[in-house]
Amino acid sequence: MKLHKISERVYANWDGETGGNVGIIIGDVAVYAVDSQFPAPARDFRANIPSVTDKPVTHLILTHMHSDHVLGSQAFEDCEIISHRKVKEKMEKKLQEEWSPAKLETTLEDIKKSRPEMAPLFEGLRIVLPTKVFEHEYEDDNVKVINTGGHTDCSSIVYVKEDTTLFIGDLLVPGMFPYAGDPSSDPIAWITAFKTIIDLQPKTVIPGHGKICDIEEVKNQLTYFEATKEIMTGLILDGVTLNAAIEHEGYPHLYNSTCGEEELYLKALYRVLKRCNY
Repeated sequence: MKLHKISERVYANWDGETGGNVGIIIGDVAVYAVDSQFPAPARDFRANIPSVTDKPVTHLILTHMHSDHVLGSQAFEDCEIISHRKVKEKMEKKLQEEWSPAKLETTLEDIKKSRPEMAPLFEGLRIVLPTKVFEHEYEDDNVKVINTGGHTDCSSIVYVKEDTTLFIGDLLVPGMFPYAGDPSSDPIAWITAFKTIIDLQPKTVIPGHGKICDIEEVKNQLTYFEATKEIMTGLILDGVTLNAAIEHEGYPHLYNSTCGEEELYLKALYRVLKRCNY
């Protein structure tokens, strides 16, 4: 796995061959990895870090708890694994449910049959939990992690101030419609997250998937989020049902939606706005 140089302190891989993007931040004395993909590519990721720095890897930061970002954490088991509190809580719950040994074995067998090209990514899978959690922010060695919510309620961004570089997890995928299918997806928190990102004024934004970009892409998606919020709020105040709100034709265009991403987003927006008593 090639680590592409972004700045003196930051390297990342966004080739998209084996899952979500990953990267490293080179601190004064040690290295912070960001996200871990799946088990096999995580081992490759860890093995390639010495090709760009001789400093030891001491920390792994998880941006959220989706499997393509956390299941490779065993490759960093000797490190402090940092996440928002809810990442650990959700992973612990999954260990009692779909990530239990029996169900995980069944899932892996299903992957071998239905998506055999994916099966090698899971080789040697063993769930490793975060070892250090935070509530709102975590900061160390000029690396700042901020819980924003949005894509999930445990979503966080990782800011490297000296390099004006920001890892944003799956809050944004450049040129693609945002995924709001997680039960905790919150488009209102997402708007606040985008504004936080813009206020930080990063020169480089490293998304959870796709190529690196800048804050113009964030501003573009924020414009869409704010416009749809305004329209949806009006529809809800008029007593429109969920199905009618989704079928409304007055929303602005963002990107071509595939696999129902726009519908998932509109459902999440309707749910959150209704919860706000509109």
